[in-house]
Amino acid sequence: MNRPEETKIDPVEAEALDFLIAAEFDPTAVERMPEHLRANARRLLGELQHINAYPIAPPSDSLIDATLARIAQEERRQSQRMIFSNSQPSLRKRLGIPNIVAVAAMLIVAAGVAVPLTNQVRQSQSQLMCANGLRSLGSGLSAYAADNRGVLPMTAGLGSFLTDSTSNESGIIENAQHLDMLSKNGYCDAKCTRCNGSRNLSYRIPMHKSQTNLSSMQRSPVAADANPVQAMMRRGVMPVNFSMSSQNHAQRGQNALFTDGSVIWMVTPNLSNGPRGLLDNIWVIRDKNSIETINLRANPRHALEILLAN
Repeated sequence: MNRPEETKIDPVEAEALDFLIAAEFDPTAVERMPEHLRANARRLLGELQHINAYPIAPPSDSLIDATLARIAQEERRQSQRMIFSNSQPSLRKRLGIPNIVAVAAMLIVAAGVAVPLTNQVRQSQSQLMCANGLRSLGSGLSAYAADNRGVLPMTAGLGSFLTDSTSNESGIIENAQHLDMLSKNGYCDAKCTRCNGSRNLSYRIPMHKSQTNLSSMQRSPVAADANPVQAMMRRGVMPVNFSMSSQNHAQRGQNALFTDGSVIWMVTPNLSNGPRGLLDNIWVIRDKNSIETINLRANPRHALEILLAN
């Protein structure tokens, strides 16, 4: 009997796909791959984005139950018709072509529902694990501040939140490294300073002296998922729009740790903050002329301005 020829995948493509699966298809993981895999990885991500963008109506909540009930009904019907003999009729004769087609169609529908549902569950689990890590970080920050007269962690070896060199992204220097003090001094485990133990976080840069002390800060974000604006600019790419979400969660949103220890899922980096409830983008500074920038030498429009940097 002739067998259909199996589809073969190029070994390099297979290796690139394995890397993407391990990284949960995070676009930023491409830069961490070996050079010979990056082109294939980018092409695979592009093809998957076309699939994700395909317009489809959301499935009905009762679709899975109805599908499983129909399959169970068909199994009971066939069980009642079973005849034990030396010569068993073929599946086609026992079921009939219409029933086989119906069962196959239902299995296809069930698979179409299960795959997006599985992806959604995986994304929700990643989001939840990251949020739990931030809660642990919040407990560590509170304990550290209590032991240090309310002061937030700042590593002496880094010198300052600012630098004199314009070569370091207008003064931003690996800001999230300040959080490593918490794990090194036992205030939380090493995973609390990374989203899901591996992805970077962003940490508050004080725009005013009142923002260096946890006890004097109003309720606002003190840490969150990685700053995507800063990540792009490090690669030499100027974002067209600063109101983008973190790449830690495929730009669906970001977890943010607030000064009171609560963790909020934000679908946008903008929140109401400061006098008259002005909108504040947590990734950038808005200066006195209402221009958004990550240049720390800019003059913030008010003392409550928020900036979270990687």
